[in-house]
Parts: sequence; structure tokens; C-alpha cells
Amino acid sequence: MRCFKFILCFFLCFAFLFSFNRANLLFAYSDDTLAISIACDSPYPVSGEDITFSLNFLPSESINVSAYRLKVKFDSSKISYKGLYSYINNDDFKSYTKDNDLTILFVTSENGINLKSGNIQTMLELNFKVLSSCDIGSSEVSAVVDGLCDYEAEAIPLPNIDPVAINVVQTGGANCDLATLSLDDYTLMPAFSADITAYSVDVPYSKSTIEFSAIPLDDTANVKANRKTLKSAGTATDVNLTVTSADKKSKKVYTIKVNRLSKEDSNTANLNSEPYRPYMQNSGSSNFDDSEIPDVSVAQNNAFALQKASAPLIVKESAFNVILFAAVSIIFIGLSIFVIKHKSQ
Repeated sequence: MRCFKFILCFFLCFAFLFSFNRANLLFAYSDDTLAISIACDSPYPVSGEDITFSLNFLPSESINVSAYRLKVKFDSSKISYKGLYSYINNDDFKSYTKDNDLTILFVTSENGINLKSGNIQTMLELNFKVLSSCDIGSSEVSAVVDGLCDYEAEAIPLPNIDPVAINVVQTGGANCDLATLSLDDYTLMPAFSADITAYSVDVPYSKSTIEFSAIPLDDTANVKANRKTLKSAGTATDVNLTVTSADKKSKKVYTIKVNRLSKEDSNTANLNSEPYRPYMQNSGSSNFDDSEIPDVSVAQNNAFALQKASAPLIVKESAFNVILFAAVSIIFIGLSIFVIKHKSQ
């Protein structure tokens, strides 16, 4: 009888614990745990232009994401799918298209993606191209995420995603030229001209964000950059500067390929946002001999040689070091004289 009661008690406890754990599993995440949105870098594209849609996650609590399926519906008579990019690992994504539908699967064999509470994380970027033969007008891109779970296979509630509208506009008409275009003291290739819309620029690995200085020729026009953050070091990022007329019926896009060099290439190139200044002219002097300025290429080669040197090179002593050296020398000389006199006695 006692054995029967013990077994019954054991099973009751087990059932309680199982029910408790099951309840925890069912309510591990609340309905507002995660907000998902899509955004377009160019809502007013022109025919033949590349545009990017980003999938953004915003959790209200720290969560882990290890698998999900994304379904995107778009108008294939206006845009075509080119591919995707992810900061996570492109190999974890598989995609396929059929007519107006794009399906993307994400499954990772690692420990998943840990998202911090309150931080927006761009999960991936979807690259499209506006068809050159498409009609001018509006279109809508919608997305649905399902099968979302963490590394423990616990389901995360699926929020609704608001669709994004794009409006294909015509080129020409209003003046959408840029008057100036620059990036700090870095050099654009080729040199800026209002008629040239494609450029490239090299920046060091330490530069993760950029902001171009762009002024439109028509002061009523609007200039907008599609992004400020750069991809990882050793890769290139296309930054689109879109000049849109005040009536939003005309636009022009300037594309700058920003090459974020690796650490090794940055050291070799000796890139710097500050221009090289071998000498500073005295503002109070009217005589300045250009022959005193060393050749810039020689100076850069010397700088590169110093970077490759195995031992550090001291180029200047501070005033404090000079005073300290003098004080130590005086003390040493004084002690030496004291010892000599003491031995002679």
C-alpha cells in the first residue's frame, strides 16, 4: 500500500512539473516580443536603377533567432530579384523565386543570432533592379515571416509586417544635378562632374560609417543617401545619393562604391582623412621656399618603411623627459663624488 502511494505521489509530481514546464514553453515569448519591418532605400526609383529592401528585427527583450522563413511578394513587371546580402552568414540563407513570389529560408547550424532588447538588427538586404521597360507608377512590396524560432526550437510570435510602396518616376524634366560631391579629404575617382553618376573611393578599415557632402544645383531639390553604414572591412559598399526634384516627378542617382580596405591594405595605402602637410607655413612670414618641402612620395615611402620596422623609433623627446634625464644625471654625479670622497678618507 505504501509503495502504491509512493508511486502515485511520484507520478502526480511528475505530471505537475511536466505541465509547469509545458506552460513555460507555451508562454516563453509574449505577442509583442518582436517587431519586424521592411524598408526601401529608394522609394522613388527610375527605370534601370538598383534598389534594396532591408528586413529589420526589433525585439522588446533579448532573444535568439536560429530559423525562419521569409515570403516576399512583389510586382515582377516592375522589379526583378537579383540576390541578397547578410551581415550574419550568406551561406545560411537559401532563396528561390517564382513569378511574383520570393521565398527565403534561414537555418543556422551555429548558436543562432542573439538580438539585444531595443536594438534594431538588419537581418538581410534584398537587392532588386527596376526593369528598364516598366511603366511609371506605384507598386507595393509585402513580406511575411513564419516558422520563426530560437535555438531551442521555441516558437517566437509572428508580428504583422507593413508593406512598402515604391513609385517609379521618370528621369529628366527638372534639374537634378549635383553641384558638389565630396567625402572629407578622401579622393573620389574619377574627379566629380555633374554628368558623371558613378564613382569609387577608398577608405581605411577603421571607418565604419560615412556621410557624403552633396549639394544640389537646384536648391529646391532634395538629396538623400540610402545608407551611412559600411559593410565589413575588405568589402565594397554601394552608396546611392538620390537627387529628387521638389515635385518628386524627376530624379537622378549618383552611385559611389566605397571600398573599405582591410587592416593590412589600410596600413600599406597609409590612408588618412587629413591631407599630408610636411611643413606648416608661419602666418607671420612672407618668405616661403617651396624647395624646402620634401617630395610627398618620398615622405610616404619613408612612413611606410617606419611602419614595417621591427623596433619602435623615438622621434622626439618631451620636455619632461629632458628635465628628468638632467635631474637623474645630477644625482648620479653627486653620489659618485660622495663615494670617491668617502673612499679617500
